[in-house]
Parts: sequence; structure tokens; C-alpha cells
Amino acid sequence: MKKLLFVFNPNAGKGRIKGYLLDILKTFNDGGCITTTYPTKARKDAYDYVLAHESEYDLIVCSGGDGTLNEVVGAVLKNKIGTPVGYIPSGTMNDWAANLGIPTDMVEAAKVIVEGKPVAFDIGRFNGHGNFNYVAAFGAFTEIAYDTPQSMKKVIGQTAYGVTALKSLTQLRPYKVKVETGDGKVLEGSYMFGMACNSKFIGGFKLTGMHTNLHDGMFEIALIKEVKNPLDITSLFGAVLAQNYTNRENIEIIEAPDAKFYFEEPVKWTLDGEYGGCMKEAEVEIAPNAVNFIIRDPEPVVINKKLMDD
Repeated sequence: MKKLLFVFNPNAGKGRIKGYLLDILKTFNDGGCITTTYPTKARKDAYDYVLAHESEYDLIVCSGGDGTLNEVVGAVLKNKIGTPVGYIPSGTMNDWAANLGIPTDMVEAAKVIVEGKPVAFDIGRFNGHGNFNYVAAFGAFTEIAYDTPQSMKKVIGQTAYGVTALKSLTQLRPYKVKVETGDGKVLEGSYMFGMACNSKFIGGFKLTGMHTNLHDGMFEIALIKEVKNPLDITSLFGAVLAQNYTNRENIEIIEAPDAKFYFEEPVKWTLDGEYGGCMKEAEVEIAPNAVNFIIRDPEPVVINKKLMDD
């Protein structure tokens, strides 16, 4: 019998999990798991609890949005024990679940956990101490995820992000940025938006115009150039919100395992949709094959038994 820790956010995605909790627990039980449940109470609660108790379990499962998952992954990275992580998406966007091919049906997602296998995936590190599963970003519309009121998310779900985005159009501005990668690439200019991502989905949309491999030890780094013609705002709006990077005339894209961003002034960052701080310098680096996620149809990737050293 496997000892399973189930950490869930009872308020994520309009409290969706409340109607499925008993069926999820039955699925774990039928799959041969002895389950301990822990509903989170506040931000960072999932991180603190998993950090303190990971070693007591064979499997860590979390349910919530991308923010809850980010906390659990952060604790697993910190401990370096390598306990496999299962994910039952119950948030508003659930981009990482889409990356892993996890069903949106919560009971089906629970079945993936008891029937699937662990596969190692790359994880991003931020400024040496933070982490992100799939994207670190600054600039146009990146504040949407953490500025959208929770009450609005509960009522209208994903549409709430679009409402906040429209309100932020009047606040768009360029940032002077220099980007240096460890393998010698340099980008410099005035940009409206920038990100380092390891994802096929962002903001609920499939990423287009970029090559993404979740196990190759590389970020896709994209920068959208300054919009000087007001008529181009529509193009910018569409590119960022729909995650369409096919128009390379206004977008610069490189691949690198790490990068340093230098600004002329402090700039706000978002990590997996959560506020990541405001700073003049930021560094991202990939942690290759750092966390073992349970998925149903494993790709031919070697399971990582030892987490990346600091």
C-alpha cells in the first residue's frame, strides 16, 4: 500500500473540488493508497506542509490551480527527496495539466495518478530561490493573473482575466531590457513583453510559433518589441493573450538553459500566474528533469532519481 499525501485548495476554481472529493478519495483507495488529506488555508500553506512532511509519503498529490502546484513543486525541489507528484487540476487555467495531458475531469485525473507512471520534467528556477513550472514573464498583461479579484474568478471564471486585460490596455508601456544567456546570446532593446517559458500552453491557450520540449533543458525566451503605432496595440493584445508568436517581425525568440535580464528600473514579474516580485535584475535557469510527475502516457524519458544540485 502506498502512503499518499493529498494537498488541495478548497477554494480553487469556484470550489470545484468539493463536489468530487469523495470520488477522488475512493479512487485513491481502490488504487491501493492510504491517503492523508490536507486542505490548504492560505497562500504558502501547501509549500510549508509538503516541506515538513514529504519524507513521510510515497506520493504527493495536489489539487488546485497553477499557484497551488507551484508551492508543492517548490517544496519538493527544496527537499530534494524526489517524491513523485500527481496533479488534479481544479483552478481557472490549469496550464501545467494541459502540458501533462491530464484530464479536466477530476475523477479521471485521480485515475491517472493511480494508473500512471512518474516521468521527469524540467522546472524553472528564479533568482536562485524561487521556482516556476512553466513561465516567468514581465510586461504587457502579465499582472492579469494576480490582479484579477478572486471573487470575480469565482463568478465568471476564465472570462475574468479578459475583463482585467481590457482594463490594463491604458497602462501598457515599453521596458528597456538587456538579456544575456549563459551560452553567449544577447538581446537588447525596448520591449512590451518578455518571458522565459517551458510550456505548450499559457493562459489557457496553446502556444503557437515556438518549439517547446519539456525535457530538453532549455527555455524558450520570447520578447515582443515596443509598439510605436497605436494601431498595433490590437496585434500585441492578440499575441500575448492568445499566445501566438508566429509574427516574427515584432518578436524575438531564442532558446537557452538560462538567462539574465537587466532593466533600467524595477519591473514586476509573474511566476506561473502568481506575483514574483519587482526588481531591476532577474535570473532564470532551467533545472533539467527536476521533478517526477505522474502521467498516463509516459514519453521515452528517463525518470530522474536525483534532483539537480544547487
